[in-house]
Amino acid sequence: MGSRGDSLVSSIAVGAILVCAFCLVSSTVSAQAWVPPAKVGAVNLIFQHTDHTSHLLDDGSRLDGYNSESRGVLLELDYAFTDRFSFTVGLPYIGARYTGPEPSFFGLEIDDCMCWNNGFQDLSLTARYNIFNDRFALTPSISYGTPASTYPYFGEAVIGRYLDELRLAVDAGVRVDALSPRFSISGRYSYAFVEEVLDLNLDRSNAYLSFNYLFTPKLFAGLSFYWQYTHGGLRSSEFETDEQWMEFDRIIKDNSFHIGGMVSYSFSRLDVFFSYVEFVDGEDTHLGRSFTIGFSAPFEF
Repeated sequence: MGSRGDSLVSSIAVGAILVCAFCLVSSTVSAQAWVPPAKVGAVNLIFQHTDHTSHLLDDGSRLDGYNSESRGVLLELDYAFTDRFSFTVGLPYIGARYTGPEPSFFGLEIDDCMCWNNGFQDLSLTARYNIFNDRFALTPSISYGTPASTYPYFGEAVIGRYLDELRLAVDAGVRVDALSPRFSISGRYSYAFVEEVLDLNLDRSNAYLSFNYLFTPKLFAGLSFYWQYTHGGLRSSEFETDEQWMEFDRIIKDNSFHIGGMVSYSFSRLDVFFSYVEFVDGEDTHLGRSFTIGFSAPFEF
């Protein structure tokens, strides 16, 4: 590829880190269809603030007044051992708290005082193998996520679901030269095999589609759409026993649709990127928004 194509591929890879690092909290996988060459890596530091401003019930109606917020930082190391095989390890530190204004639904002390609950969330290990890496790119991956600390998972101020996951994914991207060599489309589908709770299947599908444009060799922007579908679990109207209520966040059938935009700028030794994601629709999920800023420092070794 020419220099413009190389810049586009590099920018999309950086953007993909931002797109998938925190938007789906259960996964810290860096998704990217285009991969770096052998012996090139990056250290990524990503900060995110999320406001949950309402709930959507299983019939699509809103439940207002039970809001929460979370803040997190993700440290991630990405390294390409060969031109095709790369590996990523990531660990997020998350803080969450209930913000009301209604009294907490679960009646926990940490929620009633609107106190912060902080801790390391889930360690994520990802291996990717690139098949195509030119104008069209295709990269399957496998990743494993496991809790990195013994954190609580019941209540409003929770930082995760405390479940093991094995995720299979494929990332694809194409540079649309017929329209412009600066324009590309990228996407991802992943299927997560999730640890069962109360003998319930909690497997999950996630997908995103992104339209990207390279304004200059250093300035890149994209518009993305995100979907999540939980294959098992319970709808909010199906909870019957105290045992089920105690596992609410882990077994709820959370289906969602989000829309987001991102922009990145490449300096000589550092990439800086920002995204805004709006939680717009779904069933048994949150409405809200997230703001993310990240820094990626490439290196050769």
